[in-house]
Amino acid sequence: MKTRYRIAAVVLALTMAAAVLVGCTNRQQDTVTLYETDALKIERQGAQTRIFDLVGDSAYTFTTHRTRTSKDAAQYVQEAQTTAKTETIEIKTVHGIIIVTTAAGTIYVK
Repeated sequence: MKTRYRIAAVVLALTMAAAVLVGCTNRQQDTVTLYETDALKIERQGAQTRIFDLVGDSAYTFTTHRTRTSKDAAQYVQEAQTTAKTETIEIKTVHGIIIVTTAAGTIYVK
C-alpha cells in the first residue's frame, strides 16, 4: 500500500515539475509590422520596437520598460528628446511615444 502512495507521489511531483518548466519558458513573440513604406519600416516584437531607415540604411531599437510609480503633474511636463537625426529620418521620444519624422510625414508609435 505504501508503495502505491510513493509511486503516486513521484508521478505527481514529476507532473508538477514538468508543468512548472513548461509554464516558465520564454516563448518568442511574433514580429508585427506597424508601418512600412519604401523608405521606412517599423516593427514591434514584444517590448522591442525596431525602426529601419531603408534609405539611410540604419536601424534603431527601442525597448519598453513598464514601471508602477506614481508621478505628480510636474514630472509629466517634458519635451521630446531627439534620439536620432539623419538626412532622411528624425526620431524623438517623449513619455514612451516614439515620433518618427521623414520626408513623407510624421508617424507616432506607442
